[in-house]
Amino acid sequence: MTLPFPCSKTALPTIMPIHTDNFPINRRILLVDDNRAIHADYHKVLDVEASRTVSALEEASAALFGETPPVSEEARPEYEIDSAYQGQEALELVRRAAQEGRPYSLAFVDVRMPPGWDGIETIKRVWQEYPELEVVVCTAYSDHSWDDMVRELGQSARLLILKKPFDSIEVRQLACALTEKWRLERQARLKVDDLEQMVAQRTHELVCLTEELKRAKIAAEAADRAKSQFLANMSHEIRTPLTSILGYSDLLYEECEIAETRERLQIIKRNGEHLLTVINDILDLSKIEAEQVRLEKIAVSPVELVADAVAVVRGSAEAKQLALEIAWQGPILDRIETDPTRLRQILVNLLSNAVKFTSQGTVQLRAQFSNLDATSPLFILDVVDTGIGITDEQMAHLFRPFAQADNSMGRRFGGTGLGLMICKRLAKMLGGDVTVTSRPGAGSTFRVTIAVGKLSEGIRSIAGPVAASAAPGLRGPGVSAARARFTGRVLLAEDGPDSQLLISTLLKKLGVEVTLASDGRAAVESALTQRATHHPFDLVFMDMQMPELDGYAATTALRKAGYQGPIVALTAHAMAEDREKCLKAGCDDYLTKPVSSSELSRVLAARLAV
Repeated sequence: MTLPFPCSKTALPTIMPIHTDNFPINRRILLVDDNRAIHADYHKVLDVEASRTVSALEEASAALFGETPPVSEEARPEYEIDSAYQGQEALELVRRAAQEGRPYSLAFVDVRMPPGWDGIETIKRVWQEYPELEVVVCTAYSDHSWDDMVRELGQSARLLILKKPFDSIEVRQLACALTEKWRLERQARLKVDDLEQMVAQRTHELVCLTEELKRAKIAAEAADRAKSQFLANMSHEIRTPLTSILGYSDLLYEECEIAETRERLQIIKRNGEHLLTVINDILDLSKIEAEQVRLEKIAVSPVELVADAVAVVRGSAEAKQLALEIAWQGPILDRIETDPTRLRQILVNLLSNAVKFTSQGTVQLRAQFSNLDATSPLFILDVVDTGIGITDEQMAHLFRPFAQADNSMGRRFGGTGLGLMICKRLAKMLGGDVTVTSRPGAGSTFRVTIAVGKLSEGIRSIAGPVAASAAPGLRGPGVSAARARFTGRVLLAEDGPDSQLLISTLLKKLGVEVTLASDGRAAVESALTQRATHHPFDLVFMDMQMPELDGYAATTALRKAGYQGPIVALTAHAMAEDREKCLKAGCDDYLTKPVSSSELSRVLAARLAV
């Protein structure tokens, strides 16, 4: 579509509508006849001034009763009449009238006009230049029949026949009706033009708006990609040194016996872990807003899951001499179907906040199930503390991103204000919610509700947590795995010297033999060489960002070469798409830096013999 105006950021031109309600009447008539007497007859019929006429009965009544006779006024339209005596002269008059902006609306045209053009030829030529003219053909059918006229001029609503000799009333009716018809058609055409212009303008505005929306969408997508890339780069650049900071802090803590030094190492580790939490919160928020969080619902033991979450924060509670308790209420399901990673994340965050904002007393996690007989049972977890509490005004800001109860909280206790918002979003994704009740100075209760999934056959309702924790096949590698020693040969593909030394040390402490490769190409050659000698590696840890050949290409090359041994991605890239990219390249598992001894133990427990 070709638009009348180019799209631009400037103001769009406004098309003013043409108001045609009072479109002027056009009673200009052209008489075309070679007989001058006929012209006089037309003038007599059409150009008579309004006359006063009184009937004989009205005159007699007036004379009898001495009254003034009533006057009836026959209003005759005032026509402007021009005469042409030959066809060529008529065409010139039509041209001149159109040029002056005063076109004729009607023409009475005689058929026989010797010499020169006859009436039919005249009409044909006039219509070629001015097709809007209404025409009345005056004829006695002596020269052209109606079929002849139609054949010459075509079917037209603008052509009428006036048979000679004509009646004056017929002439008046035709003049009145056809001049009005011309006016109405002209008015309608202008209204259509007006409407078409308005439609064109609106179409232009919509096209411009669509183009603007497309540009905005492209800009938003580019900004989103830039944000994601920035977050990915930021995550990678911070996680890489954090791997060394946290890892070497742990190693030094284990090896050092000086109490003061161990305390300082704990401070380093605590602040490093806080920084890691901030990074994870920002990445989680980005994933949630981009709708990239994918839940992995599996059967898990609720008792084990709760115990694991409490174990994570028990050290912080003990450091503040707080009692940290678990209280089960009512019957318990031996397993539920949920995403254990995300539910554990919610509980750890709420428990950590409770410990953070409680200076003395107790932090308790109360767990129960409701609606077990219904089709949609719920798992309810209350995190109850005896801390500082929250006012109603402060609670209004709790679940907003980057918001805390008040600014002094951030200065006094630290934190980004993202945790509670992330918990609420994740809980909703798990089929529930996070709510809070609190009183200033009397503590707070954060309630988490989640759906437990479909209660299929084999799920038991048991009396207490001891029986639930004994359910078979649900406990994953935990603390016991972290303390285990493994046997096997491991290839560590890692280009960073600091990370090489740290991860290889952690792996050796877990009992495995470690071979190093400093880039992806060396990793491929080493893995294939060992396979060829019938002594393949039991496990490959593959850093994904390396020189020569990165981890993605190296893993793909190994799989193409028929290498079937387990490969675990080890990377500082922690976005949702990074995991998918690693698995798509052929990795069997995925670990993000900074990696801990317990995470390495989990992988070794799944892949190697104890």
